[in-house]
Amino acid sequence: MISQWFRQLSTKQIIALVIAVLLAIYVVWYVMEALEGFDPEYKPSGLQPSNWDTGSKTGVEAFDPTKGTPEAVPAK
Repeated sequence: MISQWFRQLSTKQIIALVIAVLLAIYVVWYVMEALEGFDPEYKPSGLQPSNWDTGSKTGVEAFDPTKGTPEAVPAK
C-alpha cells in the first residue's frame, strides 16, 4: 500500500517530502536541545518583591463608585 502510494509520486514530490521530513526532524532536535538546559526551578535573582507580583486588589477596596476622583495637586 505504501509502496503503491510512493510510486505514484513524482520526483519533485519525493524530494519535497524528504526535505519536509528532514526539516521536521531538525526542528524537533533543535527544540529538544534548547530545552535540555532548561531548569524548571529557575527563579530570577536580584528582583525585589514589589506591587507587580503581589496580585491585584479584589472586592470593595478595588473600586468604589461612590468615591470621587481626587483633585490634582497644583504645581507651584
